[in-house]
Amino acid sequence: MKLLIADDHVLVREGMRHSLGELAQDIEILEAENAEQVLDVLGGNPDLDVAILDLIMPGANGFELLIKVCEKFPDIPVILMSASEDPDHMRKVIDYGASGYIPKSASRDVMLSAVKLVLSGGVYIPPAMLQSDGERGDTGFGLGGDLLGNSRPKVAIPPELTSRQLDVLLMLGQGKSNKEIARDLGLSENTVKIHVTAILKVLNVSNRTQAGIIAQTLDLSSVAR
Repeated sequence: MKLLIADDHVLVREGMRHSLGELAQDIEILEAENAEQVLDVLGGNPDLDVAILDLIMPGANGFELLIKVCEKFPDIPVILMSASEDPDHMRKVIDYGASGYIPKSASRDVMLSAVKLVLSGGVYIPPAMLQSDGERGDTGFGLGGDLLGNSRPKVAIPPELTSRQLDVLLMLGQGKSNKEIARDLGLSENTVKIHVTAILKVLNVSNRTQAGIIAQTLDLSSVAR
């Protein structure tokens, strides 16, 4: 297992390194302290299992680094950590393609659980965002239902999706990378990328994280698998 911890504070990185070391015996933890180092590490380590980034990093403004990372390295799950507990910030992070948002006020156990969830292909949504979405009547692509302990509403499969695109979408919902999808379906990675682009257009979403969340809400009762 290989992880990246990116934060400009040495004490934060050391504390996270100590806690995350419990995830696996053979874990390799890389570090970065600014935006340039983040991009260098990601570019040189395509086998990273997850990247944990501070929202505010030297060399990048606001969400700039997150957007760039998600665009250049779509197969590497990204978790954002921040002192901000503003639900709007959390929502933007997920919308921009992150697989999770962990407030720095969260406990060590919450952080570890969130990282484990993302490593298993899930998306971690903090309670503050779920509560805010619930008050607005927005379940956040249907993900909030399960995390709040309620039944998740089912969404009809868009008729514009081909059977192959549906296969790809369901695998996005499992957190699989383009490489894994290509291997499982016997396709080239380029073909998978074309399918993913078409899926995002049909679902009217901007990234694979949003598509994956929608995939988890689909009503498959009418599909012969």
